[in-house]
Order: sequence, then C-alpha cells, then structure tokens
Amino acid sequence: MNNARKKFAGAGNVFSSKRVSALKTAFALAVVTGLTACATNSPENAALGINDPYEDINRDIHSFNKGADQLILRPLAEGYDAVTPGAVRLMVDNGLNHLELPRDFANHVLSGELSDAGVTLLRLTLNTALGAGGLLDPASEFGLTKRRGDFGKTLAVWGAGEGLYYELPLLGPSTVRHGFGRLVDLAFSPTLYIGEPIASVSINVTNALETRATNAGAVDSIYNDSVDSYTALRAFYLESRRGFVGNGGDLGDPLSDPLADPLADPLAEDPLADPLASP
Repeated sequence: MNNARKKFAGAGNVFSSKRVSALKTAFALAVVTGLTACATNSPENAALGINDPYEDINRDIHSFNKGADQLILRPLAEGYDAVTPGAVRLMVDNGLNHLELPRDFANHVLSGELSDAGVTLLRLTLNTALGAGGLLDPASEFGLTKRRGDFGKTLAVWGAGEGLYYELPLLGPSTVRHGFGRLVDLAFSPTLYIGEPIASVSINVTNALETRATNAGAVDSIYNDSVDSYTALRAFYLESRRGFVGNGGDLGDPLSDPLADPLADPLAEDPLADPLASP
C-alpha cells in the first residue's frame, strides 16, 4: 500500500496503512452520515429490519469489491494457503489475534465486562511471556480463550443505534456504528505505533490474506453460489454483527433465492422431478 518506505520512515505513523484506512473510513462515514437525513429506506428492507437507503450505490461498490476479490485477493489468498505450512499459519493466526488483545481489553472495560477483561489481560500477559510474543497460545491451554470485543459493540452496550448499512470500496460491509467503532479501535492497535511503515503494511497484508484464506468457503459461497451476492453478503454481515453485539435477528438464508415463494413447503415434491429417479 505504501511503497516509498524509507523515504517516509521519519513519518511512519502518518503514512502507515492503518492511518490511511482510518482517513478513508472517516471520510466515508462523514459522507454517509451526512446523507442519512435525506435517505429513504425501501419498505422491503424495512420489513426485514435492514436500513439500506443507498442500496443502488452500495450495489455498485459491491460489484467493484467482488471484482477486486475475484481478480486479486482470492488468487493471492489461494497462493498464500498453498505455500504456507499449517504450523506457520497457526502461528500467524495466533500473532494476529494477539495484536487484537489491547483492543479487546479496553472495550471489555468500557462495556463493563470485567470478567472478560480479566481473561483478556491474563491472555495478553501469558502469551506475551510464555508464547513467543503471541505466536503461541499457551493461555488457551489454561482455559483462557479469546474474548473478542470492539468499540462498535461497546457503543451498542451504551445504547447507540446500528445506523444505516453501507459498503465501502475494498473495506467491505459496515454500519455507521460499526464503522465509527473501527476508527476508535485503531487507537488500540499496536500496528498504528510501529515506526517502520513496511512492518505495518506487512502485518495488514498478511491479515487480509489469512482472513480471506480462512473464510474461503463462506466468501466463495456468497459471491459464487448465491442468487444475489449483494443481499447474501448483507444478510451474512448483519446477522453475524448483530449476533456478536447481542441483538441478532433472522434475516433469512443468505444463499436463498430471493424470488422463491416464502410459503412454499420445503418438503413438497418437486413437480419437475423424475418420478423414476432414485430417492
């Protein structure tokens, strides 16, 4: 993302990919929030509990993101998966999770989840001291499993509404609450304070490849197997996010046909099926 590493080494934080992502997200949030007042949600989306008044724009961005994934990210993630040994990937995953622990801890405290905050602090201490700086995970062997937290969830605990849904170029789906939370969470990311930009960029690229490779089945199903990949991704994201913050709702099967009869009996005999075919 930043190729002129040495030239800007003295101002690493300013030109780090984390800071650039923060600026992009902040600008997009300002635009989205400013437009909210004059936006009109469709009755169909409202009936499903979805606030997506800019669906037409979001669909254009979704098409761009889908193309970027299929042409760039997916092939790179497949190559990463093919050449990286399982043991190395496990350590990479551990390390990436370890970098999230300061964020998790801060948000557990802010949310009043003191038990989870204690577990997270112990994980941070044990894995740093006994787990090769977080590449290993001895804390889980003691029952101290990861307790995820972020500022978007903290805002939900504080009573903030979800806000409208939108999709950002390259950054993917979000809501106003989650997007604002991601900005605040950057303050707790150790990669933001790495003085050498190449290190920060390497961590972020590795995180993107590891995430895409780990979730290859789900992402490929949404993009390639669903009738409408936009609604499928939106449903998948909102259900996952609402489940995480604790106010989930059923938005339907994200891979289903949106034109199918909702009252049809799923066990009814297919009128086009071959009656002589083996059951």
